[in-house]
Amino acid sequence: MFSLSQEFHRARRQRNQAPVVLFSLTNAFGLRVYAQRHPRDEQLGLVRPARADGVFLADGARRAGQGSLSLLERGARVLSLGRLRETLAPLGGELLASLRQEEPGSLTVVLANGPAGQGRPFSRLEALENLLGAIGELTIGYPGVLARDYLRRFRGRVVSYRLEAERLTLSLKAL
Repeated sequence: MFSLSQEFHRARRQRNQAPVVLFSLTNAFGLRVYAQRHPRDEQLGLVRPARADGVFLADGARRAGQGSLSLLERGARVLSLGRLRETLAPLGGELLASLRQEEPGSLTVVLANGPAGQGRPFSRLEALENLLGAIGELTIGYPGVLARDYLRRFRGRVVSYRLEAERLTLSLKAL
């Protein structure tokens, strides 16, 4: 069952708005966010109206680090969101249901390894950081909706990947 806000429902009903689909990859080094087009600050939740929640001081200055999202990279690298496959997972303690379960949900994502002029960012990433075991999330939202109200469609762990000269294919299994 998905929990959606009223803001998300209102934006979904407007026919002139295209959804924003983001794929985020988190490993021990930090968070990276990718989309088919370069994600804007407001789509990532980096820009929002000021609230009286203690993050801003009376003179308008911002407390360092509060409410911010530290990104290692963001960019338009999604070539294909491939296949999203889901099954119903049994609740804890249901032995018979767990024996009948076919497979956990899975997602295949293809990311661009960059044109020749950019130096193959995922090739460099593989040399420095480990892609296996990283956590990937697929979120869907709409312009004008706060990032915290986006629908988290899939969350999984990278179980395998294939790195080629022009692309990186990630295979994720649901958590």
